[in-house]
Amino acid sequence: MPKLISIIVPCYNVEQYIDRCVNSLINQTIGLDKLELIFVNDASPDRTIDKLFEYEKQYPNDIVIIDSEENMKQGGAKNLGLRYASADYVSFVDSDDWLELTMYEKLYEKAIQYDCEIVSGCVKRVPYEGIPMGRTGEDDKFYIIENETQRKALLINNIGSCLGKLFKKEFLTNNNIYYLERITYEDNYMSYLSAMYVKRIYFLEEYFYNYYNNLESTVVKKNSTHHYDRLITETIKIEELKARNLFDQYHDEIEYSFISLFYFNSLHIFFTRLTTVPPEILNYMKETVLALFPNYKSNTYLSSVHDIYKVLLKTIDTEISDNEWARIAKEYQKLDAI
Repeated sequence: MPKLISIIVPCYNVEQYIDRCVNSLINQTIGLDKLELIFVNDASPDRTIDKLFEYEKQYPNDIVIIDSEENMKQGGAKNLGLRYASADYVSFVDSDDWLELTMYEKLYEKAIQYDCEIVSGCVKRVPYEGIPMGRTGEDDKFYIIENETQRKALLINNIGSCLGKLFKKEFLTNNNIYYLERITYEDNYMSYLSAMYVKRIYFLEEYFYNYYNNLESTVVKKNSTHHYDRLITETIKIEELKARNLFDQYHDEIEYSFISLFYFNSLHIFFTRLTTVPPEILNYMKETVLALFPNYKSNTYLSSVHDIYKVLLKTIDTEISDNEWARIAKEYQKLDAI
């Protein structure tokens, strides 16, 4: 029987977490016989690959192991796994996370019922197992994107991260949608490209994906220089959108997204996860926004941002000393803690 869903799991130094992840995959109610589990060992120096090979021996018809000798970070590992995927639908799972057992049965049902290119479940950040999941309290939403106005609305509302989703593989390959490699925050790039092309998307308002709040993970680790990758990811995204002739057509929506992710969200992460932020980084951020979007003040979407971001917005074209940046960071931390 052909597999219905290929699930791609990048793995790096996760020997202490991988069992929980694997168990949530092999016990999916849709049936393991309908799943192709692709684990990509991203040159882990620990025993991750040994554990993966043990699972492959137990489930030789359902598990594929790719052992990469070169560390390409999560984006590269996901791209590699995607090349091996044989099913019509694909999904991506981080190896220290785990899923509710009904996730793929319910997502696939919606994918077939509504002929979707993307079906999105909900992600919940959790510190340990056993956190209640269930419905979000919102109604499900199904969108057919047929014109520019509908596309703009989708871009502003945001489709969220790539986790907890099903993607039609043909949709990804036909539109050349992929992850950035050898860089973190690769998800921001791939999800935005997906939003630019998807025509049928279903949002299932139920929590399925347990996103482990791992304090040692790359994206939350304190004082990690990987956080600066956010800036690189967003500038690469702009160049790609220009190359695809999408920049002018969706200029205001792209501008809003860029300022939100490159400036607001990055400052939030820098102020809350770095002990100090080099002033040259902060000044580079301001200069980049002004270079790419000199008329950002006329963007009507920015009028709806949170008040704390409206304060940050004023710093873009204001001369700010190193001491003033330090004061802003401390004030932001106080407001964020409220």
